[in-house]
Amino acid sequence: MTLREITIGRSKDSDIYLDERCMYASNHHATIYFDGNQLMFRDFSTNGTLINNINVKHRAIPISRGDVIMLAGKYQISWQQIDRFFSQPANPQPQRGMGTMGETPVQQALRAAATPDTSKWNWGAFGLYGLWGFFNGCWWAFLVSLFFGYLFPIPNILFGIYGTRLAWENRKWESARDFESTQSKWAIWGIVITCINIVSIIFVIAFFAALL
Repeated sequence: MTLREITIGRSKDSDIYLDERCMYASNHHATIYFDGNQLMFRDFSTNGTLINNINVKHRAIPISRGDVIMLAGKYQISWQQIDRFFSQPANPQPQRGMGTMGETPVQQALRAAATPDTSKWNWGAFGLYGLWGFFNGCWWAFLVSLFFGYLFPIPNILFGIYGTRLAWENRKWESARDFESTQSKWAIWGIVITCINIVSIIFVIAFFAALL
């Protein structure tokens, strides 16, 4: 295999050139290189890359021949294009053993390197932002909750909008899967607490309305 690095993007000097119709791809979207052991894909883009339906953004991960590479999740790079620059198929050696849940080592690396969608609404942060923040790397959220309380709507809404990004950036996670699993558990409790609060407010309003 040739020891070299190739570039991918909308810039016309890219080795794999994407024409102007690929508007969601970046000018310098990614590179593919051989690290002495295997082919590596490094993303530099704004909109990321889907590799085997796993989002990879601003990091390098190993790839094998047959992996589906979708720039910005929309534009597929074929292995015929990659093979023009590398004299042998990627990772010709057979994979040794399977990881957990039947995943190959390359698939495990992909999943561990994946970046979650940090724009998602976070129900755990919305309903329990003080307690949630204490366990998700945002300890200062607890101080906010002491000052405003849980029923003051503005902090709840702000943490609901930005909580996923704050948790991902402020705490070290084993993988994107670990992060998403933890946030899903918090979401259940956040929804429960939100429902309890709504029912309580309705009950209080009905109680005072009955007294009038």
